[in-house]
Amino acid sequence: MKLNKAAALLLLAYLLVPAGGQSLLAQTLDPSGALLPRYFIILLNPVSQLFSQITKQASTGRNSTAVGKPKATRAVFFTNDDGGLKVTITSDRYRSLDDAAAAYQEALEKSASVPGFQPISIPPVGQKSFAGTVTQAGETHVGIGVLDGRFVLGATLAGFDATTDNVNNLVILAREEEAATNAAAGAQSSHNSN
Repeated sequence: MKLNKAAALLLLAYLLVPAGGQSLLAQTLDPSGALLPRYFIILLNPVSQLFSQITKQASTGRNSTAVGKPKATRAVFFTNDDGGLKVTITSDRYRSLDDAAAAYQEALEKSASVPGFQPISIPPVGQKSFAGTVTQAGETHVGIGVLDGRFVLGATLAGFDATTDNVNNLVILAREEEAATNAAAGAQSSHNSN
């Protein structure tokens, strides 16, 4: 069976899918699930500061690869000019802390089962985090999954080597995404309570 590029290069079952791809391991979003506002995901500037080859936002929309039944999701795909290098950032909001924790655990387990998956030790991000890399069909993916309250976040590189510098920059990016998601959720809660 020949898998599409995204599925073949899957690292973190639902967190690490390149632009336009969908994981074979993903579950369907709750049909009532919404699209998180764009401001839940960091902009191009912090991504390109850490990964200078990345020059544009290629697309954004629902995270079609989120596991469980998130209340709302957003995925943003950043690329270089020819699309050969990708950074994907995802944010998935769940209805409860337990739902988010279960989705995070499922993503961790599915990631560990991907052939060729190699865990990477990283400093903590959020409440819980994991990282890993896989190379298939000549392309390397490096990714981080983060549990943060009712959110499961992801930051993924595709086409970059799993060097110490790239992993360290990805950790910084994941922390910046965690801060952006928390700020957006706080602003949204404040707005909704008025």
